[in-house]
Amino acid sequence: MERVFLECGTVRVSARTRSRSVPCPDCSVRSSRVHSTYGRRLADTPVGGQPVLVELTVRRLFCENTGCGIRLSNRSRG
Repeated sequence: MERVFLECGTVRVSARTRSRSVPCPDCSVRSSRVHSTYGRRLADTPVGGQPVLVELTVRRLFCENTGCGIRLSNRSRG
């Protein structure tokens, strides 16, 4: 979590991934090469009667493994 604050009666939670690298879901090779980022907003259960909004910053990474099934299937699409 980066920040938690109250704004216009809503508890807002701002969060992002802290890890520099993560394993590929297909081949488990770690990567830190960022493809893109995007934001997601999720509503959560109210806290103390206040609505909660979680704002996530999500990264998409390139897999560094040239033999990875995900990487190979992405190549055939483009």
